[in-house]
Amino acid sequence: MKIALIIAVLLQIGQAVISSGLTRSLAELTAFVLVVVLVLMKRESKKSDKPLFDS
Repeated sequence: MKIALIIAVLLQIGQAVISSGLTRSLAELTAFVLVVVLVLMKRESKKSDKPLFDS
């Protein structure tokens, strides 16, 4: 799950680099939201003292 989110962030950043206008803005927004989700997931796993993912 974590790797999938990281890949999605990288794809959105790549899309933002090669696009302009609304497409670029949406790609940047999506990448930001995904990073926030990753940070919140990490914080939650630290609070509960459990590993973030069972891999």
